Amino acid sequence: MRAPDRSAAQQVPGLPVGWYVHLPFCHTKCGYCDFYSVPNQPDAVGELTAAICAEMLRRDPGRPIATVFVGGGTPTVLPAIALEAILRAIPRRFAATEVEFTVEANPSSADELKMDLLRQCGVNRVSFGAQSFHRDELAVLERLHDPIHIPEAVQLARRAGFANINLDLIFGIPGQTLERWLDSLSRAVDLGVEHIACYSLMYEEGTALTKRRRMGQVQPIDEDVEAEMYERTIDTLTAAGYEHYEISNFARPGRRCRHNMVYWRNEEYVGIGPSAVSYLDGVRSKKAADYRQYIAALAGDNARRGGPTHVTTADGRHDERRLRLFAGHPDGLVIESEKLEGIAHARETAIQMLRLTEGIDTAYFRQRTGFDPLALFAGPIQQFTAGGLVDVVNGFIRLTRRGLLVANRVMQEFLGEPVSA
Repeated sequence: MRAPDRSAAQQVPGLPVGWYVHLPFCHTKCGYCDFYSVPNQPDAVGELTAAICAEMLRRDPGRPIATVFVGGGTPTVLPAIALEAILRAIPRRFAATEVEFTVEANPSSADELKMDLLRQCGVNRVSFGAQSFHRDELAVLERLHDPIHIPEAVQLARRAGFANINLDLIFGIPGQTLERWLDSLSRAVDLGVEHIACYSLMYEEGTALTKRRRMGQVQPIDEDVEAEMYERTIDTLTAAGYEHYEISNFARPGRRCRHNMVYWRNEEYVGIGPSAVSYLDGVRSKKAADYRQYIAALAGDNARRGGPTHVTTADGRHDERRLRLFAGHPDGLVIESEKLEGIAHARETAIQMLRLTEGIDTAYFRQRTGFDPLALFAGPIQQFTAGGLVDVVNGFIRLTRRGLLVANRVMQEFLGEPVSA
């Protein structure tokens, strides 16, 4: 069945939302990755493509679209025909003349055909998971690409017409030195990309890297060295003309990632695909991280609508209980949902906005939540301003340079500060 082509731009009234589409297939599962991804399943690509296109039609809230981000997984691992069907099925009710439309790619999967296809489908921003410019560091992360693939991918994207390119980099890799990290940063800057995201390596529960750490096969780098890497990152990239606008993100003027700004301002978004999260009408919902369940639920349109009577699990068994879990929700796909309102909504908005170097815009916060953040968070504000970790300047509550180094601690206090009714 051919997916509907909704690529003609439309303008409609209403509050704009971000769109995120999750494509879970990858060449392989990287050892540090805790996002839902699975090694590529060629036999399931057709079914997954049809399911994702069907969900777009079914869950489309009909509101104007502020941003589009297609991630995973590695979207560009899909065959061109499947990737095109998904990209063209995304509605074009754009809230502005030029909406940021991003697709993630692995440097080794970025060929000329795929880059040209992305541009033909309206994609105007590509994000490459570079991670490091050193082979041994890529090997620790279990990345498949070679450092030479990174400049080649950027060149292919430029030739296809991309004027907005992001590189993801990771610091704190076992065995990494400050000098080698600065070398990776320098090479990224030399490529002239518009955006660089620099993430500290995290040892997430359930990942292969964390298991290797427990077995003594890898050793985390010294915390002081990692802190110096972060501070030198800020100095290096700001000196090169990048704006440090979020804890881990740096952009040329006018090139902030608009889609991530939707998250950091706690605005609403639609999540499509297995494991994707949506936040609509104050309700945050999440789907199961299982592409087989996802396909079964959409292909059968739920058991209560005469769909399939079982779901095949990863080990090949039938699991009717889990299908009933799907069928019992009005959406047929959601496994978790939570209404965010009142103080809970205000706290979550605060910790998201604290990620931005500009901090919490107090006027915007009051408009969005109905609370005065200076009153709501008076306790932690007093505590952290006295400690030099937070500033209150010109209507913004923001982390200082020192505060950025302990951002998680500050955010936890904002999240858990007792407040009176």
